[in-house]
Amino acid sequence: MPPELTPFGRRFKLNGYTLTTRPALVNDIDDYKRNTVWLTDLPGVAILAQIGYDHYDRAPPDTGNPYPAHAQSDTYQFPDQFSLVYAGAISDRVGGWLQLTYNGQAGSVGIDNIDLRYTDHTVNNSWLWGITANNYLTFQDVWNGFGSYALPNFNTVTLWSGGVAGAGLSGPIINALGPGTVGGIGAYAFYNDSLYFEFSEYHSALAGGASPTTDSASLAANGGAVDRFAPYARIAYERDWGYHSAEIGASALYVNWIPSVGYISAQQALAATAAGNTYTPAQTFYPGATNRYTDLSVDWQYQYNGDHDIYGFMGHVTHEQQQNSPLLVAATFTGASSPIYTNPTDNLTQLLVTAEYFRDRRFGGLVSFTRTTGTSDPLANGGNGSPANQFEVFELDYVPWLNFRFILQYNAYQVVANNQSPFYLSHATFPNSPAFPNVKASDNNTWVLGLWMDF
Repeated sequence: MPPELTPFGRRFKLNGYTLTTRPALVNDIDDYKRNTVWLTDLPGVAILAQIGYDHYDRAPPDTGNPYPAHAQSDTYQFPDQFSLVYAGAISDRVGGWLQLTYNGQAGSVGIDNIDLRYTDHTVNNSWLWGITANNYLTFQDVWNGFGSYALPNFNTVTLWSGGVAGAGLSGPIINALGPGTVGGIGAYAFYNDSLYFEFSEYHSALAGGASPTTDSASLAANGGAVDRFAPYARIAYERDWGYHSAEIGASALYVNWIPSVGYISAQQALAATAAGNTYTPAQTFYPGATNRYTDLSVDWQYQYNGDHDIYGFMGHVTHEQQQNSPLLVAATFTGASSPIYTNPTDNLTQLLVTAEYFRDRRFGGLVSFTRTTGTSDPLANGGNGSPANQFEVFELDYVPWLNFRFILQYNAYQVVANNQSPFYLSHATFPNSPAFPNVKASDNNTWVLGLWMDF
């Protein structure tokens, strides 16, 4: 089901979106029979629309008023996302995915995913190779167990306790390097229709900043930035037989990350207050402080695309080591210094497993399990310092047409920030207001009604 790629879809993307059965509308060659111009007769422009209605098990607290004020227990995103997408050939060897999106949560229109490719083959077609320039680390990937299109893939507004100190869901930094954050260029090769190699380099590409360079203002607005270049390597092996397709892969990412300047998180403020210290934004980060992240991942995917049955099993394990800048590390708050990490090194491990099934390409669903664990860091995470979280996604789908999907989903949260008790509520307007009482992980459980259309 869209946007999952089948074996053919993976070849279409790896060939730079250039595969077509239509002749060029305009075609010209030079004396050496090389194409000098190649224009398609039918641009591959599509519309992608998502509409969602979310209902929380418990109404979230009001973000601007103290307890007992609370917000509505539901949200209606109409649209949640609306995109114009071109995915096709630009020339016989150059193609791309160009996406312009209205984001309902941000209330703005902006550049979304971009992936431009140049591809070619060896004479005997045993090697396919290409160059990709993109603005989303892992968007160039073609498997669904890992990266930007890992399942589940419907955009939902969940986890209202993200506004509660320490209650947001932790995850590896590789999940956060998307449009408006980075841009990169890489080279890849696909050997014998089975073995995939890639090496890419990414640089900060912050959007919406007043300065063309990365400075304190743009760092604060974007939550930080990549320092210099971040190398990324990927290897995968796929085997296809009959209706079956199986893949196993691995990746490695190294990032020097500059934390946002002048930003103070709710958990840090609470920890400082509890320690009898006064926190000011100027104390929060030191100029030049850089943390180092190393993310290592293993991923897998199995697909069966039969005449009547479609099912799959996919997922990944990502282990992250975070080496914190010595300027930001200390066991206690002392004087004017304001460390935000307890440990010189923190570790994080995330497991995602998803199984899906569709009958007659019309009725189906999925079950997904995510668990994140890591080392305890009270200054960074608040409370007992654990970043642990665990949740499941249960989804039923009805697909009357292949480009039209109705979604009924339930997100069940078992662990949020290791279920630290109590969860303290952060109020920007009323910082000393009473904590929202009896907050627990299951308060975030969410029913979702969704509609996904591609046309």
